[in-house]
Amino acid sequence: MVREIPIIFERFPNLKDNIPWIAIGNYPTPVQKLENLGKELGHNNLWIKRDDISTDFYGGNKIRKYEFLYADILKKRKKNVATIGGIGTNHGIAAVLVGNKFGLKTRLYLIPQPLTWHVQRSLLLFHHFGAEIKLVNGYVRLIFKALGVRLFKRKFYLMLIGGAPLFGLGTSLGTLGFVDAAFELKKQINAGEIPEPDYIFDAAGSTGTAAGLIAGCKLVGLKTKVIPVQVSPPILINPKNIARNANLVLKLMRKYDKSVPNITIDRQDFDIQTEYFGSDYGVKTKRGQAAVDKIYELEGKQKDFKIETTYTGKTLAAMIDFAKQPENKEKVLLFWNTYNSVSLDDHLKKTNFDYTQLPKEFHKFYETSFQCWRIKNCLEQKRKKCPAYLCDEYRCWKVKVCSEQERKNCIAYNQLKDIIKLEDA
Repeated sequence: MVREIPIIFERFPNLKDNIPWIAIGNYPTPVQKLENLGKELGHNNLWIKRDDISTDFYGGNKIRKYEFLYADILKKRKKNVATIGGIGTNHGIAAVLVGNKFGLKTRLYLIPQPLTWHVQRSLLLFHHFGAEIKLVNGYVRLIFKALGVRLFKRKFYLMLIGGAPLFGLGTSLGTLGFVDAAFELKKQINAGEIPEPDYIFDAAGSTGTAAGLIAGCKLVGLKTKVIPVQVSPPILINPKNIARNANLVLKLMRKYDKSVPNITIDRQDFDIQTEYFGSDYGVKTKRGQAAVDKIYELEGKQKDFKIETTYTGKTLAAMIDFAKQPENKEKVLLFWNTYNSVSLDDHLKKTNFDYTQLPKEFHKFYETSFQCWRIKNCLEQKRKKCPAYLCDEYRCWKVKVCSEQERKNCIAYNQLKDIIKLEDA
């Protein structure tokens, strides 16, 4: 349900008159108990927050941020939005879809990341939805591109990675979305929909989600401790950056409403988890992939949600390991699903998988094939009846539930089974 105003505007009325906001998402998102996962782990209090269905056109955590950021864009009468991320960034897809709704043009500055079918899908969808895409080699050049947009392209509104401040620079408006999310969770606790969590596990890619939840939980008086799970390089995700951005959003709130409590976030207010990241952004890890598979089999099929290996799989893996520890058996654990569960397959089919429509510098990312139908040269009629066709799962034999004998005799399986290496993380 689209709400009239954010909860923080109800609690701190002066914010409403000074901070731009526009309704995009359907809130509150549900909280659900992960009963089957709990039974397998011998844990009775595992929960999920379903931000994956935050809108009917694209879910995930970005929508909460964009309700504030895109309101600011419209208020400033910008016609172009520039943002940055990896070549498979979900932030990029969310940005172009939301931008289209408001008649804005979107430019994406993208850096390479480990190549997967998800990355190839994303690049096709960026173009299909109308984004202008530019390839940038490396984080340093990416930052200089962002600074160039800020200094010289006055018609553009610059959104930093994930819609969050970077090294203290940029707006905290997006972070407000997750301060509000903590107030939303408090209302759900008060209504008896979920017991008060002892811990919240969220994917920390750009600090905005974690910083907002940490600040919001402290503002609303929850005992809950947030555990940001690192899924981006340490230069972005570290305790200093998270605490800084949490304090920046509190400073923003106090600027416009003096009734906001004068609290400070420090290192003791959250527990960052770093051991699930892997060697680089976007790499697939054994524990992350195992978590993706486990939650889909035990919960996702029934509740109609999914997670992935770059962000939410690593985050869930951290929560699963935490839940297994004897001292945590009675703790209430909440997994905040920041991924999108709204299918984009119909849009992908319209691209005809014609990557030559992309700028030439992106063609090299299609030299490796992850699709069984490309290897086996399936006829179009056969492909359209196959459940693995265009599925975002890179293992076709998982989708089709092939027997061991079928896999042994399958050309595609023998070429694809080892194409992606899972790291020991």
